[in-house]
Amino acid sequence: MTLVEDTKLIIKACRETLEQRSFLAAYHNTFELVQAVTPEQKGKAYRLRHKIYCEENGYECPAEQDSYVEQDRHDERATHYLLMHKVSRETVGTLRIILPNDEAPSDSFPAQQLCDHPLLQYDSRALALCEISRFCMASRFRKRADDGKFLASYHDPDVIEEEHEGKKVFIRRRITYPQAALLQGAFETILDARILDCVWLVEPCHLPSLNRIGFPYRILGPQAKIHGGLQPIIFNIKHVLDNMSRKNRGCWEIVSDSGRLQTKADELLRNDWQDELLNDALLDSIVERLNVQPSRAL
Repeated sequence: MTLVEDTKLIIKACRETLEQRSFLAAYHNTFELVQAVTPEQKGKAYRLRHKIYCEENGYECPAEQDSYVEQDRHDERATHYLLMHKVSRETVGTLRIILPNDEAPSDSFPAQQLCDHPLLQYDSRALALCEISRFCMASRFRKRADDGKFLASYHDPDVIEEEHEGKKVFIRRRITYPQAALLQGAFETILDARILDCVWLVEPCHLPSLNRIGFPYRILGPQAKIHGGLQPIIFNIKHVLDNMSRKNRGCWEIVSDSGRLQTKADELLRNDWQDELLNDALLDSIVERLNVQPSRAL
């Protein structure tokens, strides 16, 4: 390799590093991730869900006509996150993570009622899964023609800026994947539960967006007949972070919290690998063999 070629590679690497840092700074200047713990915070999530699911799309409408919140029976067990727009303090995104129900594994997640894949139906496997759901963004943060009903698609950065109180501010049009921090919150909760595999019902139009940010997944079955048709997928957090670190470093910085969650996922896989190798059936077999007394030759 010539000196000129070496120089070009160094310049390219420097440019990519600067772009990643610029994206990271722009994102943190624009959005804030908040775990919804208090009734007031959860109420913000439920009201945003009502605005998007019920008012905009006519889904999940509550029986009470004057109710402006969207809730279901899974919310009590779920962990909720909010994405806040720092300048306006507007709640612009939300999701929830539903962990397995130890007392009723086959009734842990909404996806179990909508997809009959065996991974979701066997209790032992369901206990090693979780589900992301009610993942949505406010309408002004998904204004492009190819955005979906609930989420903004991945787009390359624009040069468009908006004025707010006489100041130029960063908004979604300059952020390639605005819901990245929500995924960070989801991954944190899931990894803390010592789980790596997650189910998600996604709008089909967002599957290319997941591919573009380096988010590998597998299809679990046909589209579920809900909310206009949602595609059940399953993904592994370790695989997602590994792949995203190679294919979309900017999003990886946000989703992994600058590598902190990558370390968590690596440690979880390293420490728990024997759990799958030495499963209950194999352990029973080993114990049975150890208890067999060999016959002595006379």
